[in-house]
Amino acid sequence: MLKVLLTSIGGELSPLIGKSLKESKKIKIKIIGTDAKYQNINKNFFDGFYKVSKTENKFLKQISYIVKKNKIKLIIPGSDEEALILCKNRSKFEKGRIKITSTSLKNLKIFSNKELTYKTLEKNKIPVGKWMVAQNFKELKEKIKIFFKKSNSVVVKPCISRGGRNVFTISKNLTKEKKNENHREITVGYKSFKKKYLKSFKKNFPVIVMERLKGPIFDFDMLCKNGKLINGISRRRIIQSMPNEGHIIQPNTKIYNIGKKIVKTFNLSWLYDCDFMFKNKNTPVVIEINPRMSGSAIISSYAGLNLFENLISLYLGKKLANRKITRKIKIIPFKQFKKI
Repeated sequence: MLKVLLTSIGGELSPLIGKSLKESKKIKIKIIGTDAKYQNINKNFFDGFYKVSKTENKFLKQISYIVKKNKIKLIIPGSDEEALILCKNRSKFEKGRIKITSTSLKNLKIFSNKELTYKTLEKNKIPVGKWMVAQNFKELKEKIKIFFKKSNSVVVKPCISRGGRNVFTISKNLTKEKKNENHREITVGYKSFKKKYLKSFKKNFPVIVMERLKGPIFDFDMLCKNGKLINGISRRRIIQSMPNEGHIIQPNTKIYNIGKKIVKTFNLSWLYDCDFMFKNKNTPVVIEINPRMSGSAIISSYAGLNLFENLISLYLGKKLANRKITRKIKIIPFKQFKKI
């Protein structure tokens, strides 16, 4: 029996990930979950659950205890922060022949910072939108005005953030602000931005100032080994700001080829995802590379390609089929009953 640890299981689709791993046809799996918050519901879909600290030292001690007690052999990080902590301390776990499904610490630091991500992508001729960095209030106002010379709107976001937090679309003349569906991203007029939100960026510098890209947003799952893309699946979000509300599996050759180049550039192994938007109808660009699997990667399993079973095969050293989904498939998650 393979003992697996999945961290950060508080997401809406985490129970389905636990269920998918436990139902693997490759090998019998016992899966333990952890989260920084107590999980009254999600814990029931795992063979064990532990609440862990957000503090690095306490988190490491707790994970070490959980790993030892449950004889864990494979750790799958479910959040950016936990992936970074675990990889910084990879040698402590690998002494016990424990695998962490994450890339190098160098790559993780790049993926966790949009400035470093965009610089590295541009250096390797991987397409991103037009962007600049602002280090202070003066530069922020100057660079917003530079983009206003060519467009009526511009996007401002922190170099380091998660889940679309503190993202602003700023319009020249908009008078009424609005929030997106998850209430994290705000569209606001320039005057209102300066008056109401500008000071809030004091703790967020440096920030990215970039052109406003077009939807739809695509998530691209990448299961890979030694810089080679094995499974690549593009998923168009039904609600742009809410990836857990469903996707349309929609093959896109340009996105696939960009993903393939990302995997090669960073010599990736294991499971990750990156997000795409468009400069125009036919030109996708990368807006983010996540340093761990997507919380909605389970969508692909219901479309017919079980990435988590393939992840286990990758760990076991078994051959994986280089499969593609070649047709559109709409997948909408829904809550399930579980008999306790």
